[in-house]
Amino acid sequence: MAKNNNKTLIIILVVLGGILLLLQYNNRKKESTLKRDLVDIDTAKVTAIYLYPQSEKGKELVFRRTDKGWRIKEDDKDAPVETPTVRNLLSTVLRIKPQQLVAVGEESWAEYHVNDSLATRLKIKEGNKTTLDLYIGKFSVERPSGNNPYQNYNRNVTGKSYVRAAGDKEVYAVEGFLPMMFNQGFAAWRDGRFLKLFRNDIQKITYTYPADSGFVLHNDTTGWGWKVDNEPVDSAAVAHYLSVLSNRRYSKFADGYTPPAQPDYQMTIEGKNFKPAVIKVYRDNKYHLVVHSSQNPESYFADDDSMVFKLLFVPRSKFEKKK
Repeated sequence: MAKNNNKTLIIILVVLGGILLLLQYNNRKKESTLKRDLVDIDTAKVTAIYLYPQSEKGKELVFRRTDKGWRIKEDDKDAPVETPTVRNLLSTVLRIKPQQLVAVGEESWAEYHVNDSLATRLKIKEGNKTTLDLYIGKFSVERPSGNNPYQNYNRNVTGKSYVRAAGDKEVYAVEGFLPMMFNQGFAAWRDGRFLKLFRNDIQKITYTYPADSGFVLHNDTTGWGWKVDNEPVDSAAVAHYLSVLSNRRYSKFADGYTPPAQPDYQMTIEGKNFKPAVIKVYRDNKYHLVVHSSQNPESYFADDDSMVFKLLFVPRSKFEKKK
């Protein structure tokens, strides 16, 4: 009898041990799957980035590293990209880490928007080698719980996005709002700089207007302050205007525009620590107004509502002292 009990006990122990080993194997497998690196790139070696935004129905955008910096191409359009923009893009890619395995199998791809028709696809190349091919799906917002009326909900909002590596069936949740970063068209990525100046460096602005109505705004270095031609002006008005002028960006581009020989309006900004910046404005039947800055020589911007023009090309009376 005791012999049979011992035999039964041994069988039970063997079965329990097998179950334990199976559970440990599954846990290790799950942990290994979750911790598998989705991203393994060397940002210093990246030569090209291919982006297929879902918002553009998968149209291909190609970022290429050149000797003169990064450029982006869409169809026959080619434009410069600011280096910090690409640096931020690649930094975001490096932060993609799996937090949770949410689905396995093609039947779940549409639910998380990681299939061909719903995802934004991202491919990265280092030379001829593709080192990343990722489908970026939808995201979800997670708000903090609790009833604290003084809690700043906007600052505590977090989110997660869903991604899938090309060729794999697994769908992972990762931290952040990736679609908001990557699901953007051509104009959102290109260099939109118009003017980048330090206000205190600006010393002189020459306005060239039609019918000899232009004037010169300059800082009298003998201590008399700002003047229009030789007349003292409202210093507060000048300070506000220089703040508006010093850092401008725009995103409405007039691609394919060929300017005439002479602009209708021109502004030349001179000062310390920068090359003179020349702003030109052209009247145009298609765009209403087209503006151009020597600080971004490849780009022409459409000013269809005259907003840029009204901000920058002000009348002499703008600076007159209030009586």
